[in-house]
Amino acid sequence: MYSITNWKNAKKPNYNTNVDKLFPYSEVPYLGEYNLVKIPVSLNNLIQHVDYWGEGRIVTEGGITGFTNCYNVHHQYHVVSGGADRDSKIPNRIPVASCSECDTSAYIRDNSVITVTVTDASRINTSCAKDIARIVNNDLGRVVVYGSQPDSGEILILTMELQKRALYACPDADLFKDLQGLKFVSHVAFLNKLESINYLYKNITNSNYERAIMATRSLADVAGGQIIDRLINDAPRTAMSYAYKLWNGGARDVVRNYFPKPFQHIFNEDAVTIANLKFRQPLKLDVHKDSYGDRLVWGDNACNLSSERVSWKLIPVWDNDGVTFKLYNIDCNMYLKLDVNVDNIGDRKAWGSNNSDELRHRYYLEPGFKNGSLVFHIVNCKYNQGLKLAVAVDGYGDRLLWGHGYEGDIDDNRLCWNIQAF
Repeated sequence: MYSITNWKNAKKPNYNTNVDKLFPYSEVPYLGEYNLVKIPVSLNNLIQHVDYWGEGRIVTEGGITGFTNCYNVHHQYHVVSGGADRDSKIPNRIPVASCSECDTSAYIRDNSVITVTVTDASRINTSCAKDIARIVNNDLGRVVVYGSQPDSGEILILTMELQKRALYACPDADLFKDLQGLKFVSHVAFLNKLESINYLYKNITNSNYERAIMATRSLADVAGGQIIDRLINDAPRTAMSYAYKLWNGGARDVVRNYFPKPFQHIFNEDAVTIANLKFRQPLKLDVHKDSYGDRLVWGDNACNLSSERVSWKLIPVWDNDGVTFKLYNIDCNMYLKLDVNVDNIGDRKAWGSNNSDELRHRYYLEPGFKNGSLVFHIVNCKYNQGLKLAVAVDGYGDRLLWGHGYEGDIDDNRLCWNIQAF
């Protein structure tokens, strides 16, 4: 395939378009067995950019590939394959012996490159992946592979090696300006832990759940708990939607291993109790029905957590860009709703009903931490009212459940709920 004669007779590299890095072995065959001068001369000055399998800047009708100001690692006898410089020697070329023997250790120091790009992903093999992992810097380094999908074989090979260097796959992550403008419509960036966590968080909060789930698979062990706590504190509804997408997107193990335990019970639709934080009373339905067949909802003063009356399921329903829930009482086979009417301070009574086809039957769950323990605000989707228990009690010590419409101050603990396995 490669001809040393053709390479020797090729035109000189184009240093009008490309910056001449003054690399002494650019036009010399592979000399890896000799003691050569390595770059960078000192690790105090890292190499800014190496394009693996690069050929310099190439402009064709199909678009732009390559870069003008970097070193290009390529086969020792390869020449530019397209554009105005076709069949010329590659500018700033660092040679490898062959496409399957990718060892630049005689030319490039370990841990010395800030940015490694790959614009010909099809050439990535185990030898190439190991060499990229060797040269990229642990702290500042990043690797960008253009024109490849995150589940492709070459990306999986590279992922195995780069995870050893704590660099994680981030599909279509934002790129610096000097890495943009190429013809490719997709890329996979490998970023350090902090950048990867920020990438994952951004995609979750922007509802890019497909990308988020891909990134989660590689980041869960190093960032799972950290990013979930951050979501719960900063974007609680989004935390629920993210967990829903993980649960239904083939990543239930992430929910089981890294989210607080109630998330697993909720999305598995296990029987649970829903108890008020302030009064420690679990919800139950009245034994009696009104003229419509509905039942009032109470906080149970007896706190009999073994009673079927206090057992509920939370049934997730995806709505536009987020998850909502129906609260289903198992004992009475009824769904919790808020009244269409308000009292004199704007509160609405809560009822159990046989139907569940109205927006007032659905709720947002907003997780948060109180004194280190997980609690939930439960907010009605139609009326935007959080559930609370009344202060006043009946003759049994039970408290009515209401939707909170009053605009004055309220003890937030009345609006907080513990959700635990039944």
